[in-house]
Amino acid sequence: MSNHFPADPETAAKARIGLVSFDSLGDGLIYLMIADNLQRNGFDVTCYGNIADQMRAWLPTLNIKPYPPAERIEAELAAYDLAIVSPPGFIRAAMDETATARLREQWLLICQKSPKSWHFDHTERIRRASSPDTFRQLEKLLGSGSSIRFRPSAGASVVEMTLEYMRERMRLARVSKQPPIVAPDGLARRRHKNRIVVSPDSAGPEKKNWRPASFLALCRRLKARGHAPVIVVAPNNHAAWKQMAGDAFDVPRFDDIGALAAYLYESGVVVANDSGNGHLASFLGIPVVTIYRKRNPRFHWRPDWAPGIVICPVLSLPGENLWKYFIRPSQIIAAIERLQENAD
Repeated sequence: MSNHFPADPETAAKARIGLVSFDSLGDGLIYLMIADNLQRNGFDVTCYGNIADQMRAWLPTLNIKPYPPAERIEAELAAYDLAIVSPPGFIRAAMDETATARLREQWLLICQKSPKSWHFDHTERIRRASSPDTFRQLEKLLGSGSSIRFRPSAGASVVEMTLEYMRERMRLARVSKQPPIVAPDGLARRRHKNRIVVSPDSAGPEKKNWRPASFLALCRRLKARGHAPVIVVAPNNHAAWKQMAGDAFDVPRFDDIGALAAYLYESGVVVANDSGNGHLASFLGIPVVTIYRKRNPRFHWRPDWAPGIVICPVLSLPGENLWKYFIRPSQIIAAIERLQENAD
């Protein structure tokens, strides 16, 4: 009679996963949520990303590292039982046909919408390379090498679709939307409830950004109503906005994501274009008003960890920039005050 019994899932060594995030701010936060959920389901996860690394103090239960140098990343990820990779820009720039064919056989490649050339069945490779216990843990993940947005979203946010991807494609039994945020010592969520952070820039300024004059008009009206608006932009836009604001409004400068996160966390509401700052505030549990250029308040990339309202143009006309004239400060003020009333 054999004395060998199947390993107890509770005592078997955890399968080791290296998870690499795409390098935008919104994606970086999505991959931190994925890392947390993989950990909740019994995997030993290391999350790689420069955005994630700047948030490390806020997520002490997660193992987070910056990207390795390009010439070392393949060797570093080879140490894991499975590498799940959304290639950041410095990798994608070198992913010609030959490099893609090589990387897809080493890594389970994913992103919001992945090309067919990334797809590869890792089942037999992982079976040969792993112990039976490790393969048993990883097997359910091996069908997830595809698009996170794997079906028409029908109004689902990127957060909701990622949760669905983890349930259906990664087959995770326990899935949570709530990131394991622990504020650094001395910080209090929404300590300055009257402080309204206005974030008027984004990664797509010509297409995505409401007019600077409109943001300044919004700040003047907020101030007149007793709010305390401040303007927060990326470091490379700081000097221009400091000049535009003059002495009327504070324009603090933040040179890293951790410092920005601390400021947003203690603010009452954030107003932003379709941009990473809105996602960061929402990730931290701060209500967000998002200004969006199309008439679709349920657009896929809206911030969706905390309560939020999307403001769209009242009219939609041909012409890429005409939408900017059909969003009124009064719409945004009403949304801010509604979120303030309902916030805890």
